[in-house]
Amino acid sequence: MHRPGFRELHLTPDPRAAAFQYGPRVADDRPDQPAHTAAQDLDEVVGLAQEADADAQAALAAAETAQQEAVASGSGPAELRAERAEAHADEAVAQARLAEKKAVAVAVETDALLLDQDARKLAAQASDERPFGLPGQPMGRRSPLRQGFTLTVGALLALALGRAVVTVEHELLLVLVAGFIAIGLDPAVGFLVDRGLRRSFAVATIAVLALGAVAGFVAAAVPPLSREATDLIKKAPDYAKQLNNDNSLLGRLNLQFHLADRVKQQASGGAFDAAGGLLHAGTVLVSATFETVIVLVLVIYFLADLAQIKAAFYRLFPRHRRPRVGLLGDEVISRVGGYVLGKLFTSIVALVGNYILLLFLHVPYALVLSVLVGLLDLVPLIGGSIAGVIVVLVALATVSGSAAAIAAIYHLVYRLFADYVLNPRVLRRTVDVSPAVTVIAVLIGGSLLGIIGALVAVPVAAAFQLFLTEVVYPQRDAAAEGPS
Repeated sequence: MHRPGFRELHLTPDPRAAAFQYGPRVADDRPDQPAHTAAQDLDEVVGLAQEADADAQAALAAAETAQQEAVASGSGPAELRAERAEAHADEAVAQARLAEKKAVAVAVETDALLLDQDARKLAAQASDERPFGLPGQPMGRRSPLRQGFTLTVGALLALALGRAVVTVEHELLLVLVAGFIAIGLDPAVGFLVDRGLRRSFAVATIAVLALGAVAGFVAAAVPPLSREATDLIKKAPDYAKQLNNDNSLLGRLNLQFHLADRVKQQASGGAFDAAGGLLHAGTVLVSATFETVIVLVLVIYFLADLAQIKAAFYRLFPRHRRPRVGLLGDEVISRVGGYVLGKLFTSIVALVGNYILLLFLHVPYALVLSVLVGLLDLVPLIGGSIAGVIVVLVALATVSGSAAAIAAIYHLVYRLFADYVLNPRVLRRTVDVSPAVTVIAVLIGGSLLGIIGALVAVPVAAAFQLFLTEVVYPQRDAAAEGPS
């Protein structure tokens, strides 16, 4: 004997409405009588729910017919009959709902749920909108077994995650650099979008400008470096003769530091060592080129999908916290972007000023050195000083001592101007971080991630300071005041 089917009830669009097709195919000749009794109870309540369903469907149909007649005739008695039919339909729908709830309660207690899919659908209150039913009650969180298992699994996952992070540390560093650059360029993209340009075209414009700057630097740096390498190869025999001349500068250095012996020791390795060195240099060059391309591609993708990335990150937080998290996140992005653009501006100022100085002093490779000064100026605290030392040494080696002295004085004055006038004015509205915090952040960032850590240390410190000011301190103050 099989229980009859239970037709779907489409009375309201509520996803919790019972929308079941119940017709389990479980035989009645079960070995245990209690299960058989539970199945009979399920048969009974399903039959009642079917009858209530049929009554509700009939009442709805009658109400619809009465409504159509009332509209067609427009008479008072017809409208009164329509109202009564509608009230009867509402009552029938309510009765059908109660019968369905009772059927669900009985279905949960029967063992038909073990094998019968239709019974499971009935008990889970499955519907077209929720084919797998409504979510059940959560498991108890105070169970010692669950707590111990959760702690163990959490520790194992933490260890596995730590090992994974260490394994892909270099790749994550590239992603961090790309994200940092993308956030820094986002204000420029937003500027073009505000002027009516589509975001995709704005991102393409910024990407072309960035690639053009990189290509210009390469075009300016490669020819002089190539000429210098060629000149070094041609003059190598002359340098070898000077090493043996005790009256020359190289000869005196050779007597003091034994340069010739070291060169012979390196050359004694043979062709295999030289080939290995060339192979290693080529591998480093290819790897650096590939990583640069990867970073540029990631920057473009991050710029194009920055809004979606922010939305996905904000959805990680509870719904009631998302508005405040969104405001804080946008403020962090704004500060990072302002910092990057501000540092780019100060680096361009350093580049232009140094280029004019080197042209005036007739120092060779002025453009390459100036670009190097601009890049090093991006590093907080020490970048500008290192760039000044390099320029002074090049001026001393290629021009004269007076040119080196002028370059040293210029870089000292510019360093004071940049530290006390230019940088505070440019970066005051973006990262309001004290000098002590800046020094500590740069030291920690440089120790952890090297030059990249030093570059991102200041905006990270600014974001951490914002988190303390807007989240941690208010919570501590509220905890100190206690409940009102």
